[in-house]
Amino acid sequence: MTASALLSVRLQDIAQSLSDVLSDVAGEPVPFVLILQADKIAQYVSNCDRKDGRELVESLLERWGAGRADIPAHYNPDLCK
Repeated sequence: MTASALLSVRLQDIAQSLSDVLSDVAGEPVPFVLILQADKIAQYVSNCDRKDGRELVESLLERWGAGRADIPAHYNPDLCK
């Protein structure tokens, strides 16, 4: 079985584990979209609906396009204080 097939079968388990860890760290649920590539095939899993996940990814791409995404978090003007 290929890496992409193996990952595809387990993505829901991975998402649940990631969601649990993020909630433990943040003290509340944290929406996420995990995008990965195996065998040159992009896959994703998310704990939010597709519309919200799309908005999340688009906002990241907009910040990258504006050159703001790689600023350290404590200097990042996009984060709430």
